[in-house]
Amino acid sequence: MYQTLWTSINNQVKKSHASAAFLAISLIEWTTLGLLAGFFISMVGGISTITKLTVILCAGGYTGLIFGFFGGILYLYRTDSRHSSAESSPSAAPQLSLKSKTAA
Repeated sequence: MYQTLWTSINNQVKKSHASAAFLAISLIEWTTLGLLAGFFISMVGGISTITKLTVILCAGGYTGLIFGFFGGILYLYRTDSRHSSAESSPSAAPQLSLKSKTAA
């Protein structure tokens, strides 16, 4: 889902604004899916109206925040060429030496 969204946004938006548009649209999509899921969950069973509203809003809010915003940030971080190339080169890894200290 993230790959399809990222590809379509890159075709329609300037490169400088693509990340912001991706996060905004991802947040909106996941929030909508969460609201729909919360609506269907709240329809099951005889619970009060305020509890139904709480279930709907929490499902939409948390789904949008976790999967839409944070998931979008993680996707962008993994696909960013600056981060993937720096991790793959062995020279970028810090060199640690194990020297034992002896008491004099």
